[in-house]
Amino acid sequence: MNNTVIACVDGSPSTRPVCEYAAWAAALLDVPLSLLHVLEKDSHPAVSDLTGSIGIDSQAYLTEELVKVEGERSRLLMAQGKAILAGCAELLNEVGHADVQLLQKHGALDEILADLGDVRLMVLGRRGTQNPVGSHLESIIRLQKKPVLIVPEVYSPPSKVMFAYDGSDESRKNLTRLSLGPLLNGLVCHIVMVKGDARALQEAQNVLQAAGIATENHLLEGTSVAEALCRHANENGINLIVMGAYGHSPLRRFFIGSNTTAMLEKTQIPLLMLR
Repeated sequence: MNNTVIACVDGSPSTRPVCEYAAWAAALLDVPLSLLHVLEKDSHPAVSDLTGSIGIDSQAYLTEELVKVEGERSRLLMAQGKAILAGCAELLNEVGHADVQLLQKHGALDEILADLGDVRLMVLGRRGTQNPVGSHLESIIRLQKKPVLIVPEVYSPPSKVMFAYDGSDESRKNLTRLSLGPLLNGLVCHIVMVKGDARALQEAQNVLQAAGIATENHLLEGTSVAEALCRHANENGINLIVMGAYGHSPLRRFFIGSNTTAMLEKTQIPLLMLR
C-alpha cells in the first residue's frame, strides 16, 4: 500500500465525491488509487443472556438459528460491499482511472486504516452510512500518521486553498511540505492566522511564493478559531482547507474532542488534515 491514495467507500451519499476527490488527488500526486470497503463488526446480545427465561433445548435451537441468520447476513453484506466497490471502480474507469485496486476488510475502520502502512493520503466522506459527523472521524484522524482528506457530499475540483498557519514547528513543517509538494501547483493559496503575528505570517507567505505558489496572507479575528476560518473560507470562495491536526498550539488544540465535530458541521468545504 506504499504511496497510495486510499478512498474509503460505504455506499453512502459521500461515496461518489470520495471517489472523485481521491481520483483528483491520485492524479495530482501521480500515485496509485485504491478503494477500501470495510465490514464493521457488530455486537449482538448473546443467547446465553436468556438463561432462565427459556429451556436448554430452546436455547440450543435459537443459537443454531441465529448462527444461520448471522451467516446469511454476513454473506449479503459482503456481496453488497463488493457491489459498491465494483460501482466505484466503474465510475473511476469513466474518468480515466482504469487500474484501481479493490480492498474489502472486516473490522473497525480506524484500526484498519492505521494498519494499512505507508499510504500517501486517505479520503473519507463527512457522512457515512452508520455515522454522520462525529467521533469516528476524530478517532481515524488521531490514529493516522498520514494526511486525511474529509470531503462533503458534492465534488468541486479545488481551485482556491486556505492553509491555516500558526507559526509552530509543526505548522512550519507542514508549510515546507506544501511548498515542496504538488498540492498547490496552479492553485491560489490563502495563508491565514487567527489572532497571529503579521511578521510570522509574511515569512510563511514568502516560503510559498519562493516555490512559485500564488499566495495571499490574511490575519483573522474572532473568539472562535473554527468560526474565523469558516467565515474567511466562505467569504473568499475557498474550496479546500488545509491544516495540521492536534498539537499544543491554539489552532491545533481546538481539534481535540468535540471541536473537530464542530468544524466538520460548520463547513461543507473539504478538510485536509496534515499529520
